[in-house]
Amino acid sequence: MALKEGRCINCGSFLFLDPKMPEGHCFFCDCVFKNEEAFRALTNPEEFEFPNEPQPKYEGPSLTPAQVQRGPIVPVVSRSAKKTTPADDYVLPEKKVPKLKIPVKSILIMLAVAIVIVGIFAAIAVPTIVKRDARRLHIGKIFASSIPMEIDVDKDLLIQNLGCTSAVVVLKEDVTLDEGIELFHKYCDARAEILEIEDGSFAKTRKPVTLRVATPSGGYLIDKPSDEAALKTTAITILK
Repeated sequence: MALKEGRCINCGSFLFLDPKMPEGHCFFCDCVFKNEEAFRALTNPEEFEFPNEPQPKYEGPSLTPAQVQRGPIVPVVSRSAKKTTPADDYVLPEKKVPKLKIPVKSILIMLAVAIVIVGIFAAIAVPTIVKRDARRLHIGKIFASSIPMEIDVDKDLLIQNLGCTSAVVVLKEDVTLDEGIELFHKYCDARAEILEIEDGSFAKTRKPVTLRVATPSGGYLIDKPSDEAALKTTAITILK
């Protein structure tokens, strides 16, 4: 059977899958998925989020379609005999290209300029990166100490963006919707404390934040709630 085009439900990459196989494997992000979901993601992408999350390395049986493993089938093209043409013995005259010699002084100047540019970039980027990482570490510690669940800050909490407005927390047990919302509040409070956000309003401390609570059965996605009421309505998605 011919291969059928689908999309990875994690990173959104376009793939060719075997409709006879129940599962497929994405070469780009290592996600393993049901082929029916991948075909549906191609025709109805609006039903999928394509979160592009890190995936564990797949070491199971090969999910690559057999036709892809063998390589593409290329039809044999018959070739008709061609008339031989006499060899052209004409040789172009050799042209000598002048050697360009750059003065040592110019080379040293260019090297110095390059070093200065790299130094300026490092002076700007390195402190920013160090400050960002320190903020994430402090937010993680405060958040972990304020919740009743035990989490490993290094393994179970991922904080993203320079403003720490996006985070994922992985729990070993399921939680209720109210508990998920409480986790959102705890993270927002820890972020506001470390970033020294003096304005404690909902718009400054909650509205910019997205938190995904991942649990064994799915969890919740709380995405930039506009107000307190939105936390239980439009801003929350139950994940399965």
